[in-house]
Amino acid sequence: MANSNLLVLTGATGFLGSKVLVLALEAGSNVRIVVRSAAKANKVFNSPSIKALNPSAEKLSHVILENMEVPGAFDEALKGATHVIHCASPIPSFGGVAPTQEHYNEHFIQPAVRVTIGLLESSRKAGTVRRVVITSSVVANVPWYYYLGQGDDKIFDAESRIPVDKGPYGSEFQAYGASKAAALNESEAWIAENKPGFDLISILPGWIWGADELATTPKDFKTSSTNSVLLAYLRGSQTDAASHINSVLIDDVAKLHVLALDPKIPGNQAFLAVADDIDGKDWEDAIEIIKKNYPEAIEKGLLKTTGKQPTIRIRLDAKKTEETFGFKLAGYDEQVKSLVNQYLELVKA
Repeated sequence: MANSNLLVLTGATGFLGSKVLVLALEAGSNVRIVVRSAAKANKVFNSPSIKALNPSAEKLSHVILENMEVPGAFDEALKGATHVIHCASPIPSFGGVAPTQEHYNEHFIQPAVRVTIGLLESSRKAGTVRRVVITSSVVANVPWYYYLGQGDDKIFDAESRIPVDKGPYGSEFQAYGASKAAALNESEAWIAENKPGFDLISILPGWIWGADELATTPKDFKTSSTNSVLLAYLRGSQTDAASHINSVLIDDVAKLHVLALDPKIPGNQAFLAVADDIDGKDWEDAIEIIKKNYPEAIEKGLLKTTGKQPTIRIRLDAKKTEETFGFKLAGYDEQVKSLVNQYLELVKA
């Protein structure tokens, strides 16, 4: 018999998934995390927030799944589950260039589709699942050439859809975008064709920034999560390669995932998770934020105002998200301060 509220969560060892886990436990869910090893499960259980919550074995359990891509991989993990949140995903190294087209296809596109459809198949097989929430991305519904600065002023919203970019892929980030588009399109097509006993919600965040509990030393920010990109800029990194700035606070995007479990939120739809207005912000705005809030850190050289990062403006409308979920997404100012506050605390420690 299914637990009255058993959430199965993938990606709990990552930046977003770890935050989703904490919020889900705080909201009263019983959570079963899917991890690749016992060591990764222990890392989750020993994080400060989980230790503070001190959940019972019933409230927080784990299942080890070394390979999510094999057929039926999630069958055992989803037994008795009522809800699923799928945060796990291959993450690009932002600027990394791999040697072959096949590498991108094998590392990003094929796994994204296999794991997503496999998860949906196992959810149907479980017979108890009522809703699946999947982390997608804004790169899933905006054509790649917009990220190269070659787009127009079109406004994209949660209903925008694009064909999958077939390559050749010039970077890991382009392949990652194709994988997200493929997973989004294929998952929605699967729901429409199979009409399972559960519905699907996709959350499409932009850059995710803010305090990261998994980062326990200043060095961790160089390798952990998307925060590394913003912090490098605020530490003086310079590049001529322009990038979009559509972003969301980690706390808010995690909150959207957990609130999406509520049946009051209509299913079989997607939601953009990007803050600020449609016209967005510039990277340079972050320099003004640190000048205003952290003059001492700048004086000590902990932060620098010499960073160079050209901005590509992509117009995204997340009004539907704020209206449906009933709260305002924290803007760029709060995102920058959340990250910098933690970074400076760790430097001081």
